[in-house]
Amino acid sequence: MDEARGAQQRLFVAVPLPEALAGFVREAQDLLPPAPGLRLMGPQQFHVTLAFIGEVEAAKAEAARAVVESVPAGMGGEGVFERFLLLPSPRKTRVVALELSDGEGSFKRLYEWVMSGLERAGVTQREKRPFRPHLTIARLRNPGMVQPRSESGRARYAIESVCLYRSELTPRGAVYTVLARKDLVNEVEA
Repeated sequence: MDEARGAQQRLFVAVPLPEALAGFVREAQDLLPPAPGLRLMGPQQFHVTLAFIGEVEAAKAEAARAVVESVPAGMGGEGVFERFLLLPSPRKTRVVALELSDGEGSFKRLYEWVMSGLERAGVTQREKRPFRPHLTIARLRNPGMVQPRSESGRARYAIESVCLYRSELTPRGAVYTVLARKDLVNEVEA
């Protein structure tokens, strides 16, 4: 094993997009006008980030794995895609996302569980900005104005699992590998 390569890993924790929503997301991407430097995310990149950890050594990677594996199986739930979200602003967009309405608080509860565990384990600290669940569908190389042809529509986003991902940056974009996965199916009542 190449020790220099294995010493640090770029990690994040996220909720992967349910396979049934891939078509909805592709339709939303089709509503974006062509723009210089606009890069659409591929299906393997669709997720809602709960915690960006960044570059860490093996011990912190293992601690992050333990946090993901400790999430209670009943912490599923759902949010609703409601509209496009242009970040940081409509005039200087760098990220085009689908905003999630979290009326039940399912994404927020999962975020709190994961962040609290990562902080207790000394893996990372939460960002100062508040958690805002969203799914990135495109990025712009240079900030600019993006005007989708219409609104995205609505779709329910079930939290089926939470994953620890390794992110490897390549010239064609980031490649994500699942390092740990915890299924989060709400318990069936008898």
